[in-house]
Amino acid sequence: MSNGTARSAPAESLAARAEELRARAAVLGRALAARARGRTSLACERAVLRLCGVGGLSTGGRPLALDVLDRLGGAGPGALGRGVGLPFALASIEYGLDPQQLALDVAAGHIDLATEGELLGDEAVRREAQRTLEGWLAVAFERFDANRTARRELIGMLGEPREPWIGSDVGAFDAREAASEAAALVTSGADLLRVRVPRDAEIRRGPREASGDSDWPVGPTAPPPAGSQRGLSLLRAALDDAATRSGRYPRLATSWLGLAAPEQAVVAGFERVDVVCSDPLEAVFGLGVDPDRAFADHAFAQALLTRAGCHLFLGPGPLVAPEGGLGADLDPATRAGRALALQAVGLGFALDNGVPAERISLGAVPPAAFVGGGSGAYALAEVALRGLVFPEHALVFDEHLSETADESLAPALLAWAAGGARFRAVISPAARSHVAAATGAIRGAIAAARFLADGREVGSLRGPALEHAGATLDAAAATLAALERDGFEAFVGPGEANHVGAAGLAERDSGAPAIEVLLHPQA
Repeated sequence: MSNGTARSAPAESLAARAEELRARAAVLGRALAARARGRTSLACERAVLRLCGVGGLSTGGRPLALDVLDRLGGAGPGALGRGVGLPFALASIEYGLDPQQLALDVAAGHIDLATEGELLGDEAVRREAQRTLEGWLAVAFERFDANRTARRELIGMLGEPREPWIGSDVGAFDAREAASEAAALVTSGADLLRVRVPRDAEIRRGPREASGDSDWPVGPTAPPPAGSQRGLSLLRAALDDAATRSGRYPRLATSWLGLAAPEQAVVAGFERVDVVCSDPLEAVFGLGVDPDRAFADHAFAQALLTRAGCHLFLGPGPLVAPEGGLGADLDPATRAGRALALQAVGLGFALDNGVPAERISLGAVPPAAFVGGGSGAYALAEVALRGLVFPEHALVFDEHLSETADESLAPALLAWAAGGARFRAVISPAARSHVAAATGAIRGAIAAARFLADGREVGSLRGPALEHAGATLDAAAATLAALERDGFEAFVGPGEANHVGAAGLAERDSGAPAIEVLLHPQA
């Protein structure tokens, strides 16, 4: 790719090109969202069961909701598309069972949901099942709404730290140890504690099981993982206790990369998780998830997160390598441009799914900036570009994505906030033991940035930074053109490794309850 255009492009032209990029990406994002909402998946239907009150493990030690869906899926490809909610509700009426006991009987093979589904052709029967389903969902969303109210009241009573929130990963696996660790981190100055959610059972039994967490203990007697629903409940209680001592509201965040985005969104609503780090593009390029499956899962999840009042942290854009490559052989601007374009598409997707713009924050610097021994020299230009392309959105600097960079990079990036970029959070890896010192450095950088912003006018990019920004926008435009022309096949290829979870996807039957009907969303 030639950099001639970038060298001759004046700095003032970047804003217009950035606006054009975002507009094109928004069109793609809206199209992906509309397509995704017309599909359902194993994870979407498992989330429906979780909302109905199904939880825990089956007698075989596997997630109960997954076993129920396995039984339904055995009835043929059309069964999943018709949804699990109505046949499950009808079976509850017919057998007089609560959702949990009914799920156990279905998982054991005693009740056939496919047979129940055949009875839904009778309009009166269908209406009765619909009323039962809506009653279960109303109870679930009362819990969502109670947690929204609790969050608002606690922030009003305790106050919250000024942005950016200083975040840290919680390293402990055991929820009890993680709760103690999180409370100590709050005492050290952390404002946000992020917990990794275990890989879901569907992906661990699939093609990527070797890369999952299959060695983690499971079963009713095992200690709850910190990222499980039981674990997050313990963490939430520990953080609320720490909040009263620290005099500020610390936020609980989760992150995951797998096939269970809708279920984890349910857990976020049930356990008052404040921030969710989840991105369909990272699932596609980081784990090889089938694109249609990833977007179906995340469309449902984002609707749930909106109802729960969560903040959504989208990634900085994935590393998109040539077929069979690792990305190191691409020039920095091409890597950065692909990441930027896909980040913009992901943003358009989330906005079309109803996530309010003020609750969406975007990764500031992609991991592509550090491939091939890079030190993040172009990081400041990356931040400046995101300020131009996404002026309404705060940024997140996630240090675990830039492990090759030195520790001064975060303060340097934050000082760049004097140029107009707004950071919502800076998250440090779990291994970082000096949270208090890091917090002081970051807060000092922010104070300096605000002083500079108030005291002088900061100029535009120039020289090598301007060249990099222009070439990055060129590469981003080329990436969008490839997506418009060939879809994701232009980058992920047709191989089996790039279609993880595709078998768990179905077109949503026109008679199945739509996402909007299930959620009854409110502002």
